[in-house]
Amino acid sequence: IVDDPTCDGPGWLRRGQQLETAADRVREVHWGPRTLDVDIVSCREGSIELRSGDPELTLPHPFAHQRAFVLVPWLAADSAAELSGTAVAELVAGLDTDERAAVRPTDLALQR
Repeated sequence: IVDDPTCDGPGWLRRGQQLETAADRVREVHWGPRTLDVDIVSCREGSIELRSGDPELTLPHPFAHQRAFVLVPWLAADSAAELSGTAVAELVAGLDTDERAAVRPTDLALQR
């Protein structure tokens, strides 16, 4: 979860791409495994969730509501989070139990 009122959806996309480049991201196959993937899941202006059908940046992320590796950490970071008007806690509860259990915290930490 990040916040910068001076940045819009495309700006966040550029920032994510810059992070991937700085980390020497490797992706050999489109939609295949990659060393790092920075996605913009949801973007807000105040309390309004932005929507975009642009092929470069679809908002909210079209598969976020199905992905435990997105929703479980998001819920841990913000217990009141919502995605497209649905509580993230509700979305997590609707996921397969094994899929939820497979998402575990690590000892990794961001460094500035």
